[in-house]
Amino acid sequence: MARSTARRAGRIFVLSTCTLVIALLFAGVVRQSWLLNTATADVVRRESHGAEIMHPMTTLVAVLVETQSAAVRGQPVDAEAVRKSLAAVAVVDEQYGVELQTRQRLRDLTSKVEAALVARETGQTAFDRYTALVKLASDLQRQIGDASHLIHDTELDSYYLMDAAIIRLPDAMVLAGRASDLVTLAGGRTLTGEDAAKAAVARFGVSTAADQVRVGLNKSVNFTARADLGSNIVERLDAFQAAADAFAPPTMLEELAGTVDAGTLAANAQKVSAAAAPLAHRLLSELQALLDARAAKVSGEWRFTVAAAGVITVLGLIMLWLLALTRRRPAAARVAVDHEPTEDVPVGSLAYARQLLDAEELVHVGRAVRTRPRERDDAR
Repeated sequence: MARSTARRAGRIFVLSTCTLVIALLFAGVVRQSWLLNTATADVVRRESHGAEIMHPMTTLVAVLVETQSAAVRGQPVDAEAVRKSLAAVAVVDEQYGVELQTRQRLRDLTSKVEAALVARETGQTAFDRYTALVKLASDLQRQIGDASHLIHDTELDSYYLMDAAIIRLPDAMVLAGRASDLVTLAGGRTLTGEDAAKAAVARFGVSTAADQVRVGLNKSVNFTARADLGSNIVERLDAFQAAADAFAPPTMLEELAGTVDAGTLAANAQKVSAAAAPLAHRLLSELQALLDARAAKVSGEWRFTVAAAGVITVLGLIMLWLLALTRRRPAAARVAVDHEPTEDVPVGSLAYARQLLDAEELVHVGRAVRTRPRERDDAR
């Protein structure tokens, strides 16, 4: 009896231990999955907010570049367009400014732009002032890309969309405007010395940016699961590439440093901005679509984790219930077991026989108790 009881207690202990270990392991897996999904969802959400504010930021950079060129040429500046661009950024900044750390930077940029609009400077003074403003706007773009994790995106398709939309294309617009302004400041004469070198560097920078955009977007199309990405961007990409080639022909550097017609360069620079801005907006929209799909995937994984946790919890409760049943045995069986001969009594001894008789007698008593109701029924 003692050995049987010990074995039974051992089985119950092993089953209880296994159930507890499985529960703890599953709880650890669920917790890790929950934390991972939560962190991923937070990153995707920030990236989505960053992509949203990049739309008005791209427009602002393009408008500032145009405003700089107009001021350098001494032409009327469209102050209303500049203020509308800043207001559009401020609307999104009200929602995500704290999260993306843009609020103070945007205030500083707004106040400095307003001061430039009031000053109405022209020529070299305007070039210097607006160059600083354009740099502040470009730095703000990069700040948004960093704070929103867009710059740190590890997925190749979304990374190269980001790289083209918030780095390469804005750089191309800025460099094209700068080269045009340098020619304007030279009075339409042939550029020489430092000015010629700056213009050549700017034109070469536009050509390089165009190549990087093309190569990066090809990688994005090759690695993405979004089948219509290529067809959605090809038209605007071709338009930008054509404008960049007209502004900075993909030839030898000596040609870039050669004589430049001021009117032609200014017109080509305007074409670069006119083609770069729409392409950047299209890429941002495609980036947003990729992030939305990623958010939906994370949400699906989160729902699966919750459902799995619920199922395992139910199964665990069932296992506990079954474990509780194994601890309960019929009363008659317990009585019989309690009166089985013990292993310490020698087989064949009088004590051994007495225990057998006692057990048999108790079994018969149990049977008699169970049959009495039937006998009473028969008597009736």
